[in-house]
Amino acid sequence: MSDSELEIQKKCEAFLRELGTPGFIVFGWPKSEEEFGVTYSAHDMPPQIVIKGLTSVLNDYTSKTL
Repeated sequence: MSDSELEIQKKCEAFLRELGTPGFIVFGWPKSEEEFGVTYSAHDMPPQIVIKGLTSVLNDYTSKTL
């Protein structure tokens, strides 16, 4: 992971801590015209809940866009 990717990861983690509630986020951004970065952060969330949430979001997104 590059320094800029680590910085974005840390900002995502700080954002979740500032909210003061358990949660998780997935964040994507363009690194260049041909490349994208993706990171996630989970704050006080059980892994099985994060997996269930990500699966649900992925299913919803693909059903609406494909």
